[in-house]
Amino acid sequence: MLQVHGFPKVMGVLTHLDKFKEGKKLRNTKKRLKSRFQEEIYPGAKLFYFSGMIHGRYPKNEVLNLARFISVMKFRPLVWRNTHPYVLVDRIEDLTDPQKKKENAAVDRKVAFFGYLRGTYLKPNMKVHIPGVNDFYMKSVSLLSDPCPLPDTCLLYTSDAADDLTR
Repeated sequence: MLQVHGFPKVMGVLTHLDKFKEGKKLRNTKKRLKSRFQEEIYPGAKLFYFSGMIHGRYPKNEVLNLARFISVMKFRPLVWRNTHPYVLVDRIEDLTDPQKKKENAAVDRKVAFFGYLRGTYLKPNMKVHIPGVNDFYMKSVSLLSDPCPLPDTCLLYTSDAADDLTR
């Protein structure tokens, strides 16, 4: 899911390592998880290890090391998000003919997505990816007016205006 969003700020923290009884098994698990984490995120991605809780809290020096790292951490720029269009969808409408849906539940659907475009321009006939589904070509793209537009001018209320509102 992180790949779809262009990898926002990501850092890994392994906890509950005190549950491992054997040192060799712990080392092998850490190595395997670190390798997988760096394979999924990017080579050199930092993975922190918290050894375990003592009296319901993690050791102070481990928490301080994590906080120190977060405070000086430099994140890679989100190049992908700035060079690709993506949509934050807030509404989906199924435009498929209801009769066709009754006849065959697995009929190809015609769907409209409504939301907010981010990144670059979105053009008709572009291929879009829907996470967990597949890649599809868009038939059309249209601009709708903002349902919650910002006011053109900022109204300043004076005491007289407030009196007018309360009458």
